[in-house]
Amino acid sequence: MARTAFNRKSIYADLIYKLAAVGLAIILWFFSISNSQFEANAEFPIEIRNIREGKALSEETPQTATLRFKGTGRALAKLYLFLPFFKSKLVLDLERVQKRHVFYLDEYLRNSPQRISISIPGILESLEFIEVVRPDSIQIVLSDYKEKRVLVLSQVTVDIASGYTQVGDIVITPHQVLVKGAVEAVDRVDEVLTSRRTYRNVAEPFEITVGLWDPDPGKGLAIEPLNVTLNFDVQMIGERRLTEVPVNVINVPENLSVILGPSTVSLTVTGGVDYLSDLDENAVEVFVDYRTQWSPANLLVEPQVRLDEYLLEYRDLVPKQLEIIATRRAP
Repeated sequence: MARTAFNRKSIYADLIYKLAAVGLAIILWFFSISNSQFEANAEFPIEIRNIREGKALSEETPQTATLRFKGTGRALAKLYLFLPFFKSKLVLDLERVQKRHVFYLDEYLRNSPQRISISIPGILESLEFIEVVRPDSIQIVLSDYKEKRVLVLSQVTVDIASGYTQVGDIVITPHQVLVKGAVEAVDRVDEVLTSRRTYRNVAEPFEITVGLWDPDPGKGLAIEPLNVTLNFDVQMIGERRLTEVPVNVINVPENLSVILGPSTVSLTVTGGVDYLSDLDENAVEVFVDYRTQWSPANLLVEPQVRLDEYLLEYRDLVPKQLEIIATRRAP
């Protein structure tokens, strides 16, 4: 039943798209064969040029502007068909802006029509600019420019499959990015977050590329680069028996000499199988704290075990107690 409903929706959606395409084709065909005059709107990306050296936008500006043109049906059809494929834009020239300025776009484009850049061959001569539909104005606010490097923090959640473990921290490359923009906005940024993603039942190492969130939306900040790579080392959980691990005695007074019997232990540790196969001798520390564990009435002490952050646990410590003998050093 669910599959039938899904197929029906898919068929309806496909039909709507096809009808819309046919309708647009008819309209464009009508325009293309007509020499009558029409008016139509077109959307242009806005490009900011010639910001003064040492300055930056302290507020974001609109990304696009909608302009109304007048022309023959043939010219407007050509504009609609080719505008997405040719580099066209509305240029805001900030060469004379020192700190703050409002561009009233209708007046600006009538005085400087060359700021409308359409790279479709032969189209500008066939069109007449009528007005700016939106926005009617754009406010420019400049501030001192600054850039600094900040840390990248991951918002990626990984659910590890049963019987597996993540070894080590997430490796982020690069681990710092460059934040650029107005000094007031850059000073507020201490870190940049990745986009949020969730991966479930992960049972092998993997690498992903994720985008970064704007740390202060609306303030015109630029981040370089815009993406980072995250590496996760996921390994099957295994165990390894360690023998003759030396036991250290810490916090011994300078006038005493301490002997343990025996001076080594054996234990089993668990962790990622690849990590265990190349285990560093410093990954497991076994010790006795003379200051807190020794007393004249108790000559047997339990060794303490400290594992590095990549090992999960230990068990089967042998022996469980050690004899501790303290003697005074010769003066």
